[in-house]
Amino acid sequence: MAYKQPLSPSPQTPRSVPFVELRQSLPSQIALISSFVDQLMRLIAKCRNQEDSGPEIEMALREALANAMVHGDLARAKRIP
Repeated sequence: MAYKQPLSPSPQTPRSVPFVELRQSLPSQIALISSFVDQLMRLIAKCRNQEDSGPEIEMALREALANAMVHGDLARAKRIP
């Protein structure tokens, strides 16, 4: 996990805001999505203000990962002779 903070404010915002950049790989196995998202949601909960958008973030993560696995694997399978 990498933590980064801009050195100067961006022109669009009056001040700099710290953010977390996470780089993680996940084998393309649908069964692993649930535990991965659960772990990621715990990290997100620690890094953000309490809002009611948690369930929407979780659903979006699950859908994005499932789509990437299903459709990414299909594209890869078409390229492999």
